[in-house]
Amino acid sequence: MRVNQLLTFLFSIRRMLVSHRNKFIVFEDPLGACPWIARSLQPWLDQPIMSDIARVAETSFFNGMSPGEAELAFDMHGLVFRDYTRIAIVRNPYAKMAQLYYRIAMTDPVWRMRQHLGLSLPQFGTWLRQTRNSGRGAGYFNGTRWRKFGAWSADAWCGDAITHTVRASHAVADLNRIFEGLGIAPAFGHRRVHELGVQRLSRLYDNKSNMLIRERYQSDLKLLKGETTHLHLVPTRPSRPALLPYKSVA
Repeated sequence: MRVNQLLTFLFSIRRMLVSHRNKFIVFEDPLGACPWIARSLQPWLDQPIMSDIARVAETSFFNGMSPGEAELAFDMHGLVFRDYTRIAIVRNPYAKMAQLYYRIAMTDPVWRMRQHLGLSLPQFGTWLRQTRNSGRGAGYFNGTRWRKFGAWSADAWCGDAITHTVRASHAVADLNRIFEGLGIAPAFGHRRVHELGVQRLSRLYDNKSNMLIRERYQSDLKLLKGETTHLHLVPTRPSRPALLPYKSVA
C-alpha cells in the first residue's frame, strides 16, 4: 500500500457507535479526536458498523455517517432514530481547521507532489477561504468523507438530529453526565484531547482568517461556552508552515 493510501486509510478510521439495548448513538468527531470513546463504550455496542460505504451489505450502517444519513438508515431498518439519545462531539474550530489543513497536506496527492517538487503549500488563509462549513466542506465530489465533514460547522453536522453535544476538550465530564442519566457508567478514565497550542495556531491565523472562523463557526463557539483560543495575532502575513505530523490525542 502506498504511503498516501495508508495515511488516508488510517485517517478514515472513525465510527458511529450504537447501542440498541441502551438506546444511544454517539457520532465521533469526523477527524477522530477521541478514539478512546469507542473503546470505553464497547461493552454496550450492539450494532455492526461496516468499515466504509462501499462495503455495506447486511446493514446500512457504515463508518463516517453523518447524523442525517444515520436517521435515514434507521428508518430503512424500521428503527425510530428519535427514540435514542443522540450525541455528537464538538471541537474548537480553530484547532479543528488547522488539523484538517495538515492532514490534507499529508494525504492529498497534488499537495504531496508539490512538496516533492520543492514547491510551497497553499497559504493556510487562502485554503481556509476556499473551504465551506457545509456541503463539500474542504473536499470535492466523491472525495474522502473526513475531508468533507471535517470542515462542517456544528449546525451543519448536527442539524436537528442531535440531543446532546460533547466538548472534545471536556469529553469525559460531559459524557459522564449524559451516561449517568442513561443508568450506565463507562470507564472513560482521565482523558483529554491535545489540540494545537496557541503559539502554533497563531502562526497560522491572521486577522482575516480569525474573523472567518468566528463568522462560519458561531454555533461551535457558543457550544464551547466561551472556551475559545486566545490567539496572539500578528499584523504581518503568516508564513507557510512546515508540514509536521499532527498528534490529536494523548
